[in-house]
Amino acid sequence: MGSINKSNGVLLCEQAFERLKTGKPKVLLHNGYQLDSITPSLVSQEAGFDSGYLKNSRENHRALIHEILQFKTREGLRTPEGRKRISILNAKVETKNQQINKYEQLYKDALSREVVLVARLAELESKIRSLESNNLVDMKSI
Repeated sequence: MGSINKSNGVLLCEQAFERLKTGKPKVLLHNGYQLDSITPSLVSQEAGFDSGYLKNSRENHRALIHEILQFKTREGLRTPEGRKRISILNAKVETKNQQINKYEQLYKDALSREVVLVARLAELESKIRSLESNNLVDMKSI
């Protein structure tokens, strides 16, 4: 396929991607694949190229690669494994949110104690200054 220019190659890959999405590949080897297993490599092979044809380093390939990866992610979330993974991740998020709330409350409690202690310190320092100026005599001067 050396005579095919890049734009025709991308067009062939786009057509191959559509065939794979609809479950009608031309390359027999690709029958029976899961929709969430479609990759740029698989699309390249379905289009008649080697597995490394689609590359992010090629500007005109990036949009198609992005579309393939988005499709793969969406389809992966629809599988039982994907739903289970989402459920596990949601449980982890809930646990982390509970931890965040717990530590946020601990932080607020500690900050409140700190404010009370600073106020008490200021009060005691004021009393010390008052006592020093009114009642105490410098022992060195005696």
